[in-house]
This record gives sequence, structure tokens and C-alpha cells, in this order.
Amino acid sequence: MQRILVLSDLHLGLPARRTPTPAMLRPLWQGCDHLLLNGDTAELHVPSMNGPATDQLATMQRFCEEDGVGLSLIAGNHDPFISPLQRCALVDGRVLVTHGQVIHHRDSKPPVEGQILEIGDARSLSGRHSFTRTMYDDAIKRSCTYTPPEHELQAPQTLRDSIPWSASKPFLVLKILRYWRAYPGFADAYRQRVQPDARVVIVGHSHRDGVWQFDDCTVLNTGSWTWPGRPHAVCIEGTTLRMHAIRVRKGLAELVTPHRFEINLAQS
Repeated sequence: MQRILVLSDLHLGLPARRTPTPAMLRPLWQGCDHLLLNGDTAELHVPSMNGPATDQLATMQRFCEEDGVGLSLIAGNHDPFISPLQRCALVDGRVLVTHGQVIHHRDSKPPVEGQILEIGDARSLSGRHSFTRTMYDDAIKRSCTYTPPEHELQAPQTLRDSIPWSASKPFLVLKILRYWRAYPGFADAYRQRVQPDARVVIVGHSHRDGVWQFDDCTVLNTGSWTWPGRPHAVCIEGTTLRMHAIRVRKGLAELVTPHRFEINLAQS
């Protein structure tokens, strides 16, 4: 029975106290068949962060290879060229995984110029969308030529940095709070357009972890390691899906039990 672990918004290379390292995360995927990183995996586009980000991404790929765990990456807004994979359908289409940067509104946000957009599934994760060393080299080459919008580079990543930033942009803070409230609905509307049979949507991007129930669908946000998020993981084993909070003990990450959410997709 295949076991897939989904993480998002690692922001490898970011000089923030809570940002994880591959060594810290390594215990999470033990016993799994595949690790799926759902966007904003590494800060490859900022010159001051590029070195640490590329090193940690290479270490992540090497650790998974040593552990016999497949690795795939979905593109995020901070790393749109890290992979051609935009979204992935799992459990025979009953689960939709996407970072979430394209669902800012009821209508999808257009992709970054030059970005390749592909749809994956459980089979492609072990094939075309497997993040091998060759794919790593191509991702680094393409990502280093990308300069994101200025507002993404200026966004605070720690609580200390957020205080003066918030005070100087009160209307933007209100806009973000409204966006957080609307975002789960955007995710459900996106699901209805692109994969209406999905019963669970897994997103990241907004850094606001949570579980939101709609008429025939549940939206899960796995949060973030950087402020203000709390990191979560989704484990899919056969047709059973569970979402766990993540905590760190003695420098190593672990899944918190009991789980925060569970569904048997064979019965949904």
C-alpha cells in the first residue's frame, strides 16, 4: 500500500529561526514511499539566499535517494521554475494537491511568463515528475534567472520583522486578513473547475493552517514553518488521509498524534 507524505512552504535557505533543514525533516518521511513538496520549497531567486537554498535542496534530494523515498515538487510562487508540476491528482482523483498561488480569486491567476504547467498523478510522481539530480540541475538553472515581484521579496518572515511592517501598511494587513478568510472558498471553487470529483484539496501558500468543510469537499492548508504559520503534514496511505501538526523535539521533526483530520476516501 503506497504511503505519500505532503509538506509545503519549507522556504529552504530563508534566514529565519524557524526555517527547517533537511536533517530536521528527515524523520518525517521514514516509512513513506514518496515525499511530495507542495510549493515554495526553496528560496532560489534571492542572491543572498540562493547558496543555502541550492545546498539544502540538493541535500533533500540526496537524503530521499538514500532512504529509498521518491521525491516530487510542485511549483510555488517563490519557485515557479523548480518543477513543471502545477497540481497533482491522487487517490484516483479524490485528492487535489496544489500550492495555491493560482487561486487568489474565483478565476485562476495567470502563470509566470515562461512557466511550464503540467498535471500529475501518483504514477507520474514516480516517473516524469520524480525530482532526480538531473531535474535538480535544470531547476537551479531556470530558477536563478527569475526575479519575483518586489512585494514578495519585502514580505516579513518573522514576528519581529512583521511588527514595523504591519504598522507601516495597515490597509495591506486588512487585505491579507480578508484574503485569509476567503482563501478556502477560492480553493473549493478552483477544485470545482479543474477536478470536481476531488473530495479533499490540499494547499499551502497563505501560511494559515486549517481545515475547512464545504458541502462535498474539505480544504486542508498545511501552514508554514515561517511566521505566522504552524507546520502540518498530510499523510495518504491507500485511501486513508490524515493531517497532522508537526513539532520539533531535540532538533528533529515529528508528527503530532492524535491527528487533526482524517478521512477514508473509499467511503466518501
